[in-house]
Amino acid sequence: MDIIQILLITIWVGICSIDDQATQWLRRPLLIGPLIGIILGDVTQGLIISGTLELMWMGLGNMAGYQTPDMIIGTAVGVVFGITTGKGAATGVAFAVPVALLVQQIFPFYMAFRQFYTPLARKLTKDGNFKGINKLIALAMVIQFFYRAIPTFLILYFGDGIINTLLDSVPENVMNGLSVASQLLPAVGLAILMQLLIKKGIWLFILLGFVLTAYLELPIMAVTIIGIIFGFIYDLASTTNAATTVVVAEEDDL
Repeated sequence: MDIIQILLITIWVGICSIDDQATQWLRRPLLIGPLIGIILGDVTQGLIISGTLELMWMGLGNMAGYQTPDMIIGTAVGVVFGITTGKGAATGVAFAVPVALLVQQIFPFYMAFRQFYTPLARKLTKDGNFKGINKLIALAMVIQFFYRAIPTFLILYFGDGIINTLLDSVPENVMNGLSVASQLLPAVGLAILMQLLIKKGIWLFILLGFVLTAYLELPIMAVTIIGIIFGFIYDLASTTNAATTVVVAEEDDL
């Protein structure tokens, strides 16, 4: 991996970092990894590794003061070393998880640092200084960019030799275990998500999707279209039922 590739990946991570405090469209592994795969010349592995990480972290989300493991840097490091070492998703997961957890521990210090320009923001707002506010926002975006860009660059630039040494020292049975874990973790992540989403009666649709895929062997596009149709019918029935309930209640009042 040459310096140009490292810089391109670093810039991409910085952009995703800015988005993390904005629209949050790019912060997911499935969107971060493929572009890194393009930069490294292996889109297929980029999709496989990032897809594995997406399924693993699918049920995670920031709530109140809780900050999830840093999926942006974790995904970048996982995809890079999964591709450059030639060992795929197992190695990608093995390095993505500890790096994501490490950056998670840095986040509170970063949040504490951001409080230093909060008084300035309040003063500018109170004075109605819109030009100053725009400059402060631009400064905050630059800081947000380098918050993840700098660690990513350091890991990728100095970590290549260290990573290869560590991989060579890991026993084969441990790597085999990591390979199995990389296949199990997506199922765990999906199970966590389903636990959050499942409601009374919804499990029938999940069972239908399993039957269509496992027994009827329908392709994913066909199952998706069937799911959209059933979702539309379910929403229509729910809306009609709610409207009927309102009408009945109004008649009872009369």
